[in-house]
Amino acid sequence: MGGAAWAVFRKELAEALRDRRTLTLGLLIPVLVMPAVTLGLPYLARREERRLREAPARVAVVGGEHLGAFLAAATASGAIVVTQTPDPRASLRAGAVAAVVEASPAEGEGGPVRVRLVYDEASTASVVARRKLEEALARYSLRQVEERLTGRGVDPGRLLPVEVEAVSIRSDAEAGRVELAGLLPFFMTIWMMLGGQYAALDLGAGERERGTLPGLLVTPPGRLDLVVGKFATVFALATASVLLVVGSVLGALHLLSPVVEGPSAAAVPLRVALPLCGAGLALAAALSATQLLLSLAARSVREAQQLFTPLYLLVVASVVLAQLLPEWGHRLWLYAVPGLNGAYLLRGLLLETVDAAQVGVAVAGLAALTAAALAAGAWVYRREGLVTG
Repeated sequence: MGGAAWAVFRKELAEALRDRRTLTLGLLIPVLVMPAVTLGLPYLARREERRLREAPARVAVVGGEHLGAFLAAATASGAIVVTQTPDPRASLRAGAVAAVVEASPAEGEGGPVRVRLVYDEASTASVVARRKLEEALARYSLRQVEERLTGRGVDPGRLLPVEVEAVSIRSDAEAGRVELAGLLPFFMTIWMMLGGQYAALDLGAGERERGTLPGLLVTPPGRLDLVVGKFATVFALATASVLLVVGSVLGALHLLSPVVEGPSAAAVPLRVALPLCGAGLALAAALSATQLLLSLAARSVREAQQLFTPLYLLVVASVVLAQLLPEWGHRLWLYAVPGLNGAYLLRGLLLETVDAAQVGVAVAGLAALTAAALAAGAWVYRREGLVTG
């Protein structure tokens, strides 16, 4: 920044820091909220899943006479509890049972009994119950096959062509980082926007709404200096939010992970945290410049807030897409697409799945977007109609 832009930055930052909304929403809330989110939500999810996995699943059975031995064995093992209901599928929709087992008689003597598992995909308890039933049926079927083979003098073990063992390529610490990859990029991006939101609204549309813009534009600093100084203020607040989010998460992992089951501090080593913060700053700069441009172009604070909404939706959709389609992160061209590049870059750096070329393309794309937004902001300030309109 030049001397004029630096003077604008100091003046605007001092005024922004006097705003309690800026300090509370952008700086204080991330410190309080992020530890609870990053550790609390996964902990609650794991505890609920463990409870469902350990408790017997309530199931209704249709045609139970064809599965007498299986039902007795599954009930004795504690996997299921059979519930009597006049309308099993209606009970499933109402949540009274977690799954319905529908058995049909075998076709021909010695044929297999046909079993249909009916479950509700919208219910976690129902999905867990389906898995329990599938595992119990598989064990029961295997035992029946082993008994029949043993009765005929055949060793069941000699008939297995392969033995399968699944091993994750990631260590326990890296596995914890996978959990963070579903939350941390999302909240980093949200707080980037919220951290500088009020400053962007006030420095752009707020200036025009208060009627102080004409006087500002006749001061010595050039139009680009004014925009750069205002951008630096928004970016500084967004940067503070990013650093507080990452710092509070790492601090929570270090202090609370021994108490609350979840990712440990080792899940995010320094070699991951530093590039993650660097990428976060590049994304924060692009978002801050875009927010400021929209605010400068708006005729009122309310209009600026309306213009911010599509930006928020785009950013959130990008982060969600990175979670739903992580394989897209291997495509180099994607890192040149504004919006998508930031979301995939944060996720890739956290999981260490991006290479130097992808990082370079993404950072260059974000820098280009920042420069273009600042240039467009200066152009907006040069329009005469902005002052008189």
